[in-house]
Amino acid sequence: MSRHPVYISLFAFFFLAGCGTASGGGPTIDANLLSLEQISEEGPSNAYNIIQALRPTWFQKRGPTSFENEGEIRVYLDGTSLGGLEALRGIHSDNIQSMEFLDERKASFRFGPGHEQGVILVTLKR
Repeated sequence: MSRHPVYISLFAFFFLAGCGTASGGGPTIDANLLSLEQISEEGPSNAYNIIQALRPTWFQKRGPTSFENEGEIRVYLDGTSLGGLEALRGIHSDNIQSMEFLDERKASFRFGPGHEQGVILVTLKR
């Protein structure tokens, strides 16, 4: 009988730890998403500069690479391939609804093979 409060306390701890709130009680920040609000707070710029300021880890190459086929992070604009990271410099922040980083698994599922370094998906305002 005396052990039940311990189990209940442990359950409550693990339940609350997984509820998706930060220690301050607010919502957690999705490291793979930039919302319109976050983009707007940075002021006028381009997609490259916004990512560099708010999510610089999106530019880091991941996983195994080789000298023959190092791969690159690909950029997609509303589902259409634009090329590499330099394409981000031509997308003005005033036009962006959101930006999302897709890892290799998610990018390959959505766009097919050849996305070993992941994808930055830019969605424009409608």
